[in-house]
Amino acid sequence: MEKAYFIHLNGIVQGVGFRPYVYRLAHEMDIKGWVNNTSHGVYIHAEGLQIDAFYKRLLEEIPPLARITYQECREVPFGNYPDFAIIKSAEEANPDVLISPDIAICSDCLKELQDSKDRRYHYPFINCTNCGPRYTIIRDVPYDRAQTTMNVFPMCEFCAQEYEDPLNRRFHAQPVACPACGPQVQLIGPNGETLEGLGIKEITAGKIVAVKGLGGFHLVCDAANPQAVRELRQRKERGAKPFALMARNLEVVRKYLLTTPLEEELLTSPAAPIVILERKKDSFAFLPEEIAPGLHTLGVMLPYTPLHQLLFAGDYDFLVMTSANLSGQPLIYTNEEALRDLKGIADYFLLHNRDIFHPCDDSVVQVIGEEAVFHRRARGYVPLPQINPQPIKVPILGVGGELKNTFCLGAKERSFTSQYIGDMEGYENFQRFRQELSSFQKVVQITPEAVAYDAHPNYHTTRFALESPWPIKIKTQHHHAHLVSVLGEHGITESTPGVVCDGTGWGEDARIWGFEFLKGNAESFKRLAHLEYLPLPGGDAGSKFPLRIAYAYGKTLLTEKEWIGTEKIWDRLEPAERKILDQQLDKKVQVFETSSAGRLFDAVSALLDICTKVTYEGQAAIELESQAARWVAQNREIAGYQPRYPVNWETEEGCLILKVRPLYQGIIRDILDSKETAFIAYQFHHSLAHAIVLTALKLQVGQGPLVLTGGVFQNKLLTEMVLELCKAQGIQVLRSRELPPGDGGLAFGQVLIGNARCSECV
Repeated sequence: MEKAYFIHLNGIVQGVGFRPYVYRLAHEMDIKGWVNNTSHGVYIHAEGLQIDAFYKRLLEEIPPLARITYQECREVPFGNYPDFAIIKSAEEANPDVLISPDIAICSDCLKELQDSKDRRYHYPFINCTNCGPRYTIIRDVPYDRAQTTMNVFPMCEFCAQEYEDPLNRRFHAQPVACPACGPQVQLIGPNGETLEGLGIKEITAGKIVAVKGLGGFHLVCDAANPQAVRELRQRKERGAKPFALMARNLEVVRKYLLTTPLEEELLTSPAAPIVILERKKDSFAFLPEEIAPGLHTLGVMLPYTPLHQLLFAGDYDFLVMTSANLSGQPLIYTNEEALRDLKGIADYFLLHNRDIFHPCDDSVVQVIGEEAVFHRRARGYVPLPQINPQPIKVPILGVGGELKNTFCLGAKERSFTSQYIGDMEGYENFQRFRQELSSFQKVVQITPEAVAYDAHPNYHTTRFALESPWPIKIKTQHHHAHLVSVLGEHGITESTPGVVCDGTGWGEDARIWGFEFLKGNAESFKRLAHLEYLPLPGGDAGSKFPLRIAYAYGKTLLTEKEWIGTEKIWDRLEPAERKILDQQLDKKVQVFETSSAGRLFDAVSALLDICTKVTYEGQAAIELESQAARWVAQNREIAGYQPRYPVNWETEEGCLILKVRPLYQGIIRDILDSKETAFIAYQFHHSLAHAIVLTALKLQVGQGPLVLTGGVFQNKLLTEMVLELCKAQGIQVLRSRELPPGDGGLAFGQVLIGNARCSECV
């Protein structure tokens, strides 16, 4: 029987080829009616004999980039339409439509790029409805060409025909362009001269080229050239922080790095993130240690733009492709900035004239426990939303934390977490935060009326929130926000236990927390257990000197007799430095108490002489994990027995305290006995994993799920040990899926806590 339906679909349904998809399906099934874009998604009037089958297929066979978050279908009177058509878009009040992230080049465009007979042959900006820039070029909604940075490039006749043809895959592809009408690249030499080519022969010759990409500039050199890598590290003042790589294709990745099916799926996905992979032993002969000093892993991505594909015409298989920024400052994304600020770092500049409106770093993921875990969420994923477990009462902003900052805007059923912004300590980064907050509101159509912020009184984001004009201001505890962020991702509103392990978070007792067992939900939380408080000389600034932390822990945890036997460990500290530390500890001057898991990792790393001075955030712990992982790789048959270094527990005021004196003693004893460094590093991870799970069991959490979150759970080795032990004990584990477990996921938790407390603040 013939019926007529009105269908309303929302989500990512614009700019992804949805209307031509509906058009083709309707014609195939002899459905009459129309489809159009609106400010609230896609509206469809459909009538015909196969209408129910049409609706079923409509939802099941959507374009690859589409994502439906809302669907409505109701029977309506017949319109007696003679055909099916795409009709003019309609603008309505209170727009509500999702914008697609930037998407890696699709297979169809790649074929055209490489086809010498195609008019877009070797054109660096080839794209269609299935790929290309989206978020990074949009100024405002609705998403059409006039609202993007492509508005300065009028389409030629050929491109216009494709754009208007519903059967063409470039139908309403807003960035559509060709060599005749679109953006162009330009190679600039050391003296400002314009040169031929893309910088390929310069890279081959060992030079450093600043390349403008999708969301900003990269600094690029031949990864197999140790001298070029060393030169880049020196010029950029990079310290030991690892460089990201771009590989020619999946085959060369497989040749030098270990991959699993999931890791390969991530590498080749439309998001095309950097994936952290383990090196093969023989890779060091080709990819020098200088790329990632002290690490057994490399961060690798595949070419995700046409320009990247063209760069691999050179005689190299891997390029260093590191974000172009001055030390501690935000990503450079304009031609003017690059030419001014990268002078002396880059030898050449590969520019283009398609402006970037939203600077966006590469996303970084790692497979941990057979799931993808974000280290950094940005290009390819932003601005996809998180679904709120409960509707947001008033639009709210979560400003995030101080390190690895993201912010989050929540309203009604959805929250939108921004791309990675960076550390808020520098003036330039904080200005970038303000800039992106202003423009992000337009993209997601949320104007906040409340703000949630971290309890730390000295965070720049905290001061920003307190000085902001929004009348409702909600203070949130750092680790509580971590816990709630994960619960929110899983749609859980019940009070749930969790382990939150990270570097720094302001505690309710004005001390530095960081190894916390909490139970709570968005409304409230209770602290069930934590690592004992240990001294941190210099506070947050002191975390850059792990050996000082190790010294302070030793002074606290060892007996006088035990301490005397450790003298040789502290030879790496200058006598004057030790004297100052002794005075600080004796008089408790500039010494802060911390329960931080991150600082415990720092101390052990320094004890083992793996990392005694930090040049990037998390370095000591990352290098410690690498040493441990190398030992596991060589000793799998004997890994995994009972923990070598025990902990014990005491109860204070109803809270369980993890006492790490026996663990620290054991590590020092093994150092003095000249045990292998990598062996001790492994045993520390193994013992700590047991301590986490045993503490959870003592708290009787086995009856329900247990959240694992905080930056420490980006440690693959530790996390997989904890997961294995939890599985053996029948403990269900919840982890972050859409956001980083570190501070990049903090803002979403702040939004949910703020929402729960809004009624108290109005």
